Amino acid sequence: MRYKEMAASKGKPFPFKHAWAILQTFDKWKLRDQETAPKKSAMLRMDDSEDEEKERNLGKPEGTKKGKQRVKMEGEASSLREKMEQMMKAREELTRKTLETKILITEKKKEVKLAQVEAKREEAKRKADLEERMIKVKEAKV
Repeated sequence: MRYKEMAASKGKPFPFKHAWAILQTFDKWKLRDQETAPKKSAMLRMDDSEDEEKERNLGKPEGTKKGKQRVKMEGEASSLREKMEQMMKAREELTRKTLETKILITEKKKEVKLAQVEAKREEAKRKADLEERMIKVKEAKV
């Protein structure tokens, strides 16, 4: 296709011949020439859905602005993913530490209870020994 035949030229020669010599080899411009010019009614409709836009741009290469925006969005998404992973790891670590603390507290309580039971047992044994001695002393006096 030559620069005179572009759809948007309306019969006028393309004024930037030096640029056209370079641009005509790029896919974007090749695909643009294959498109038909939109009707005025379609231009007036401002409610283009994203699906229609994606269909229309399906074969076109991504532009610089869209590429930068995509890279930025991917970077933000990966950054958010990393932050979420860090938060999940921190939460798991906190849960693990809390569980370990609860287990330690439970073990300490068991130790304290065992010590209390042992102390009561010792006290009961001392009382029994004391009563036996008292009985023996009474019997010896009698």
